Amino acid sequence: MISKVEIRAALDGSWLLLRNRPEGMAFFDQSVQGFWRSFSVIFLLLPVYVVSCLAEKRLFFAENLYHPDAFPNGSYWFAQFLGMGIDWLALPLLLALLAAPLGISHRYVPFIVVRNWTSLLASVPYIFTYVLFLLDIISPGIVVLLSLTCLVVVIWYRYQVARIVLQTTVSLTIGVVVLDVLLTLVISQAVGFLWGA
Repeated sequence: MISKVEIRAALDGSWLLLRNRPEGMAFFDQSVQGFWRSFSVIFLLLPVYVVSCLAEKRLFFAENLYHPDAFPNGSYWFAQFLGMGIDWLALPLLLALLAAPLGISHRYVPFIVVRNWTSLLASVPYIFTYVLFLLDIISPGIVVLLSLTCLVVVIWYRYQVARIVLQTTVSLTIGVVVLDVLLTLVISQAVGFLWGA
């Protein structure tokens, strides 16, 4: 089980990386054991994911795309959690195959560790946006706009992290970030198809 001390250290390190301070790397356990433990962060992200799914459902109802009584709840939640698991593992698995050809084998473990842990900080703007929407404080149009803004900020943060951790060329760093985003988009589309969106 992940300890509170480990969570606090990872958040401190994530904040330093956000501020373009490479010393933030020292706050993460970059050992092989730390690599495997970092995948447990998905359990800390579950509440954020549930809130985002609830907000998505509410958007469907607000736009009259579905009636609440006719919404396929079972298949929706099954597909969403399946998609979350696949998305969490897709980039690490793909990069494990590509690390040697790309010349980043020596940085693969630290990158995945930091990528997993920084997902906590990256989720903060989303959770605030979705909670405000679910509390009727902001409108559907505003939540979509804020979500897109959050996406841009998170992509920039992902680039910042990849640049510091991988220590590669700008083009390769951008390529890794684009790969991460594209995988998420493809998996999201597949999830929608699975539950009938």
